[in-house]
Amino acid sequence: MAVRRPRVGDRRLHLRPAIPLEVDMRSLLAQLGLIASLCLPAQLGTAQAEEPGGTKEVRYRESRAAIANPERGFYAARMSGRMNGLEGLRARGITLLLVEMDLREFKDREISPEKLAELRRAFSRARENGLKVIFRAAYGFTGRDYRADPKDLGRIQGHIKQLAAVFRADRDVLFAVQAGFLGPWGEWHGSNHGDPPSLEARRAVLFGLLEAVPSPVPVQVRRPMFIRDLFADEPDLTAEAAAKGVSLARTGWHDDALLSLPTDMGTYAQRGWDRDRELRWCDNHGRYAPFGGETVPTSARTPIEQVVRELGLLHATYLNISYHRGTLDGWRKATHLGENAFDHIERRLGYRLVADRLSYQAVAPGGTLRIELELRNVGFAAPVLPREAAFVLSRGEAQYRAVADADPRSWGPGGAIHVIGELRVPPEAPRGPWTLSLHLADPSPGLRDDGRYSIRLANEDIRFLEPSGRNILAEDVDVR
Repeated sequence: MAVRRPRVGDRRLHLRPAIPLEVDMRSLLAQLGLIASLCLPAQLGTAQAEEPGGTKEVRYRESRAAIANPERGFYAARMSGRMNGLEGLRARGITLLLVEMDLREFKDREISPEKLAELRRAFSRARENGLKVIFRAAYGFTGRDYRADPKDLGRIQGHIKQLAAVFRADRDVLFAVQAGFLGPWGEWHGSNHGDPPSLEARRAVLFGLLEAVPSPVPVQVRRPMFIRDLFADEPDLTAEAAAKGVSLARTGWHDDALLSLPTDMGTYAQRGWDRDRELRWCDNHGRYAPFGGETVPTSARTPIEQVVRELGLLHATYLNISYHRGTLDGWRKATHLGENAFDHIERRLGYRLVADRLSYQAVAPGGTLRIELELRNVGFAAPVLPREAAFVLSRGEAQYRAVADADPRSWGPGGAIHVIGELRVPPEAPRGPWTLSLHLADPSPGLRDDGRYSIRLANEDIRFLEPSGRNILAEDVDVR
């Protein structure tokens, strides 16, 4: 691999019965947060109509604004011991942080308790600032670090086992782990174990990490061909296999020479596989396992139409906001489909869920509220990690919740997503107007009620309450 530069479809989802919750006001607002992506009151611009039989229908307008949604978009990079300047990242639309851990001092010994504590502090700083972490470790992050990794694979495996405790403790803010460890920058070239590293070395790192990193957090290798030879005895991924959580579905890849034609500096290097064949394979694999990366100076020569097309085929979830600046500035000066190309890419990295239509009926106390919500994903990829999708009906301190028997990871680009809910309203529910929301919460107990980690729908006329993470769908659901 070339030297890396120094770093400066229609689906219907049914809901389980509602569960009444007794909570204080603060807890109530937090748990409502993820439900509001689909509806706004008429005075805020949402089109509403009432059909015969009392059914109301609301149609929404798609937003063109960039949204700082979790687990997607441009990322910022920091070394684990230098976690400065995180406070302003979310205001720039950044929710992902690449944390790089330099282990060059430990290639002949165990990682010290002090170094492990440094990584724990890095995770804590990310959590304080509403960020999630992409992690990578290497034995040097400069062009002088060729063949600086330990010759003893057992030493590398031991370091991975040491890191496992940190991964488990901070799994709530761990988004993905880049396999690393082999070669400079951990990019699996220029290693003491070969260039590229031997299959034995790659197996030791990947399968060691798949064991150390809590499932379903993914591990990403450096080239698609590495996935194919590491899982040579397994067929290509399918939706059924991915739903079972097989190791192949947890193994994504990252391209740190993205869009540098013709081979992305050796990324697409397997004999008999040209770029088009690679991209066809990546199109399928990226539907179930995450892809991300960064550009290089030569990426700037790739026509913007090809940039957008390939990001779509790769199902790109994240890119580096700082490298390469020349390439990114070129996107800022280019136009795609009549708009600024950088803005177009920024919006579409990862998932982008848009509400199109909501229908619901009046309901009597003790009855069942029937809800149908139609969404689209206009991003490049589906959500990567699992999260709960729920409808919440609320009024004052009372709320009733129905959790979808559905996995948003299946909400890929293309086609309509129909979420159909039946929410039972208890007989003691007060009569009058209630608020209906869509809650797409982080599954971790510590982040569930933190609106920074909830998904916001991409609509002009849907209010999102960030403190609680609520997407307000309607405020006039009649219980009568």
